[in-house]
Amino acid sequence: MSNLQTAPHNNPTLLNNKRKSGNGTSNRQWVYLYLNVPLILLVKVGISGNYKRRARQVEKTTFGWSIPIFAVKIPFAWQCEQTMHRLFRWFNIRYGGSKEWYFFPVAPLAILIMSLALVLEWVILSLIVMVGLWWLKN
Repeated sequence: MSNLQTAPHNNPTLLNNKRKSGNGTSNRQWVYLYLNVPLILLVKVGISGNYKRRARQVEKTTFGWSIPIFAVKIPFAWQCEQTMHRLFRWFNIRYGGSKEWYFFPVAPLAILIMSLALVLEWVILSLIVMVGLWWLKN
């Protein structure tokens, strides 16, 4: 059977079209920033449903400890994470089998991006509530 005749259920690219987040869920996820101790010049940017449990998992594949220094739970976490990975690609270092580690100078910008995503979410939600209240009043 040629590749053109492969059934859709066997094609992994067709199965992942609905993927909204790094772990396959459209639920809100944590976007996190870990600091590696004792290698304090390395930080990790990633997403998870539980950033504390993920820190323990990361510690199993790396030297030292992964200390969460910033985390926000936002919608579109996967897109936010991927944007940061593209922005920080020049500071990327492969460590512990992962490409999500970066040199520390990216930390302030990562915190700013994650904070802006959180503020944007609150602004949008506030506008929705204000429009709803205005509509109910009029």
